[in-house]
Amino acid sequence: MIIFHPKRTFPVRYKLGFEIDFSYEGFYASVSRDGCRVHLKCAERDRRDQEAFETTQHLDVCFGISNAEALTSHFVSSGADFSVPLRSMPYGHQLYVRDPDGYILGFIQAKD
Repeated sequence: MIIFHPKRTFPVRYKLGFEIDFSYEGFYASVSRDGCRVHLKCAERDRRDQEAFETTQHLDVCFGISNAEALTSHFVSSGADFSVPLRSMPYGHQLYVRDPDGYILGFIQAKD
């Protein structure tokens, strides 16, 4: 995943419960939460129509989770920026949050 402002992005990822595993020379890093590891690279932002991207509910990355309600509660209490609040879908429960770089992070709890 590409990030554009490490000093701004890392604190938000931490607020969402991701721990910084390592940071290499300010342009490459890894964060993790609940056994899921995401590698981040600092680069120039690609141009895209963010409003259209979100209106069509596209995702930049999606995580499989085991407890959508607990995660939503954590995100609400930490001030996460939701682009799609917790909702039930035919395949399970999902929520989307927006990071400071405009990435949409999806979290989906599959139906049993």
